[in-house]
Amino acid sequence: MRILLADDHAIVRSGLCRIVADAFPDATVGEVGSCTELRDKVREANWSVLVLDIALEDRNSLDLMPELRKLRPHMPIIVLSMYGDRQFIVRALRDGASAYLTKDRAPEELLRAIRSVLQGKRYLSETVAKELADHVAIVGSGSEAPHELLSSREYEVLLLLASARTVSEIAAQLDLSVKTISTYRTRILEKMGMSSNAQLMRYAMQHELV
Repeated sequence: MRILLADDHAIVRSGLCRIVADAFPDATVGEVGSCTELRDKVREANWSVLVLDIALEDRNSLDLMPELRKLRPHMPIIVLSMYGDRQFIVRALRDGASAYLTKDRAPEELLRAIRSVLQGKRYLSETVAKELADHVAIVGSGSEAPHELLSSREYEVLLLLASARTVSEIAAQLDLSVKTISTYRTRILEKMGMSSNAQLMRYAMQHELV
């Protein structure tokens, strides 16, 4: 069995490697910190399961998931992230993730998730399942809140804008150009029917997004 761990924090990867190696002593455990490394590792070997953080060093890993699915269509992907927002959950599952759990629930749930996906099952933590159920109910009622219409990257930028980060600061944090972040900001404002960062900040606070 081969288990690949993708996280941009070396200390977190080291801890996860120990946990996984102890639980699966016969497994080969690999680790990467960026999407570039992840793509190369997935190409060079057939992994039994991938444990994937959303925020890697060079980009949002969800952007890479369709390519990963094409490279290894039978490789289960467990998204292990600090983000418990339904936008990230829905997109990850829509793009082919077999499991989604937040880092505050690891390590016990991570081991349960690995065992579940290796048996061909899906796994959602209790908190994630509730968020997903709420999303289904909202979509079914046709009453989505404006932020529910954003893509995962747009939502990520929204949260940073609402936290009073400048476009330049966001560009540096996400390793994107200032022009790209400005484009995301414009899209967010258009989709949400707003015209300023102040309105975004007020909306985020009212909806307890930050």
